[in-house]
Amino acid sequence: FNRRMKRPVRVPTLHLHGSLDPVVGIRSAAGSGEYVEAPYRWRLFDGLGHFPHEEDPVAFSSELINWLKDPGPDR
Repeated sequence: FNRRMKRPVRVPTLHLHGSLDPVVGIRSAAGSGEYVEAPYRWRLFDGLGHFPHEEDPVAFSSELINWLKDPGPDR
């Protein structure tokens, strides 16, 4: 795992994260973009946990569809 983490991600990446995720903290998740050299988009879902796709499938799907239409970066 550590060896692979030293190589950056080189494909467009959409990172959707729930603000109440008890498994992966916001600070850890928000820093993931530093490992991505390709376009990277980060979205934080307020009030959702570890499974935002189940907790609010409409909002999750909307973000995913918008990203698929235009996977450009936020940064």
